[in-house]
Amino acid sequence: MQMPRNHQAPSHLLIEEAASDGSWHALLSQVRQVLRSVESAETYYRIFSSLVQRVDIWETEYLHVLEGDNPVLEWTKGTALRLYLDVLDEPDRGAFLARYATRVSAAYPKQPDGRTLLPFNRIFLIAQV
Repeated sequence: MQMPRNHQAPSHLLIEEAASDGSWHALLSQVRQVLRSVESAETYYRIFSSLVQRVDIWETEYLHVLEGDNPVLEWTKGTALRLYLDVLDEPDRGAFLARYATRVSAAYPKQPDGRTLLPFNRIFLIAQV
């Protein structure tokens, strides 16, 4: 199995910051309570090692090379931002998105070639019975 483990990355922490900074704060606090971060690789090892004969587990950081205007914003719209945007109506949705867009653009600046780098962590686990 594999799990994204990017909850401590600026892309995700800035969502929390923007969610706390506006009239939508109370509504989005309900979303934040639903979301849970992925545990450490060691935690999953301890869980699975008592259930199977062999566990191979590792964490990898991918460096996604993204193109476009504020591509990390676009990336998170399909993942972590989705739950937040789904509960907001306009004009709050647009205002929240604008606050996040400004923050995430500053955190992930374009490289000299015009592309943006997004480090992204994943845990991989292979369990053999």
